[in-house]
Amino acid sequence: MSIWFVITKKELLDAIRDRRALMALLLFPALGPFVIYFMFNTIVDIAEEAKDLTLPIVGAQYAPDLVDFLAQSGIKLAPVDATYPTPSNDHVAAPYVYPAHLLANIREKIADRTYDFVLLIPPDFTTRLGKSSSVNIELFHESSRATAQAKMSRVQQTISAWNQETASLRLMARGISPTIARPVSIERVDVASPQARAQRILGMIPFFIIVAAFVCGMGIAVDATAGERERKSLEPLLVNPIQRSSIVVGKWMAAATFSTLGLLLVMILNLFALNLVPLEQLGLSFSINLTEIIGILIITLPLAFFATALQLFVGIFAKSFKDAQAYLSVISMLPMAPLFYNIFNTEDRELWMSLVPMLGQHMLLADVVAGKNPPLFDFAVAALSVVLFSLVFIYGATLVFKRERIIFS
Repeated sequence: MSIWFVITKKELLDAIRDRRALMALLLFPALGPFVIYFMFNTIVDIAEEAKDLTLPIVGAQYAPDLVDFLAQSGIKLAPVDATYPTPSNDHVAAPYVYPAHLLANIREKIADRTYDFVLLIPPDFTTRLGKSSSVNIELFHESSRATAQAKMSRVQQTISAWNQETASLRLMARGISPTIARPVSIERVDVASPQARAQRILGMIPFFIIVAAFVCGMGIAVDATAGERERKSLEPLLVNPIQRSSIVVGKWMAAATFSTLGLLLVMILNLFALNLVPLEQLGLSFSINLTEIIGILIITLPLAFFATALQLFVGIFAKSFKDAQAYLSVISMLPMAPLFYNIFNTEDRELWMSLVPMLGQHMLLADVVAGKNPPLFDFAVAALSVVLFSLVFIYGATLVFKRERIIFS
């Protein structure tokens, strides 16, 4: 039996007894799918609530045509009892000023979440429209309340539709074609597929996969380096007549095993979560073929070896478990770099990106999520690049293990 395999077996047995390593392996893979499932269901619930919309309205009696249009559009109206003086005909030309107590009461109702928004119609609404004048209606809301934005958007779109219809009727009453006021009309044609539109929401999946490679094997990587130095158990191992490369590879394989299991759990649970969420209700879809699954495995599994190799290389410089956690906490932020790059990137994926560890994986996974079907060659390039970087870190860790300062410092 190879020496490195014996060391791997020993490290795995120690890790199984370590609750921290098991928590890192099992807890994080369950976090990503839970977030995806919760996020999608929340979005669906908000969309469904926007369909069943109740609009609190003050002064509904002053705008019967608008009220009827809102009701015909499927918006339920909830009149709010409020009294305010009706302006005289002499003051119709000036904008109506609402009483201060009425505005304060509306703001209070929105602040205590009695209402998410309130539509306020002035008493001179019909008079102004009869004179072909413009009239201001006010929609009070709180912009920080994100769950109400879908409802707000529907109310605004409905009022805008009534506004355009009223303007057209005014022109027709004067014998003018409504098209004169609209010399250009814009029709938006979305050429993106349902799966491509899903990328905006599913873009977090590549991030969870890359982070899993760093989180799930970190416990073993830290314990096998800084942990053993702190417990003084590394010296008895190094004085044995075995090659230092076997020690490093053995520890690396143990940490990579946990990291690989974490990656597989994240991918499997994410696919399971996507099958549970009602994507079709949002006009989205997600599908994946066998070629893409093979490509995903080709680029993601080497990430487990890359992450643990980097953690072993950095962890060996730490003199205690606490120091190693401080060092590796910074390294754990590296997966955020490709996420932010992808957010602000305005260009399509290029081949050179596959040569950059984590960036190539993130961009390829994002293309798979968007249904772009990247070629297997790009997957192979990204995997080979990660493997080469992993070997460089393992070689560096082996050189450090050969130094005497690793024992006496």
